[in-house]
Amino acid sequence: MNSRALYRRLWLPLYRRWALRYQRRERLYRYDGLRLQVPPGVFHPGLYFSSPVMLGFLATCDLRGKTLLDVGTGSGLLALYAARQGARTAALDLHPLAAAAARRNATANGLPLDVLESDLFEALPPGRQFELVLVNPPYYPLAPRRIEEHAFYAGEQLEYFQRFFAGLGAVLAPGGRCWMVLSEDCAIERISGIARSFGWGFEAVFERKKWGERLFVVEIGRVG
Repeated sequence: MNSRALYRRLWLPLYRRWALRYQRRERLYRYDGLRLQVPPGVFHPGLYFSSPVMLGFLATCDLRGKTLLDVGTGSGLLALYAARQGARTAALDLHPLAAAAARRNATANGLPLDVLESDLFEALPPGRQFELVLVNPPYYPLAPRRIEEHAFYAGEQLEYFQRFFAGLGAVLAPGGRCWMVLSEDCAIERISGIARSFGWGFEAVFERKKWGERLFVVEIGRVG
């Protein structure tokens, strides 16, 4: 058994059980000078690799003056990091606790952030568009049964991605780009196929390995 298979079979289930117990209490999380309170039931950016990988990518980008939307913001880390880098940032989350936490964390860090409680793009005013869209999506092919599970489960047929790519065109400004972080453990080929069925290009632009797991930031833009 190779090291990656051993990690997935033995270590990962133990880690997930520990992470679930850890998240039963509100936690303070610090990243590069930002301080965030993460309430129970809200995705904790320090417990999973996807957020640090997206942040590593954003550190290489010039965000100054860009209009940026963070979809599924959780406690607001990606959105607040982008705001501190000079982006004009808005954030969405389905979970009322997450939206409230992101607002509180923006105030506590002295950063401007427009937060909407929204199922994907539904609460955005018609015609509002962004040059950049960030998303750390759910990608496990299971149906969420509780609201907090929407952070991890994309539906049995990956319905989340069907809805995301169907709605992205209305909020992405002409020439804009969407950056999505994905793991090698998810159905990347299926997700890319869904993106292309809606006319989106799909290209990995950044890669990092964490504990033997490869994660990618994928750039999504209109084809042609």
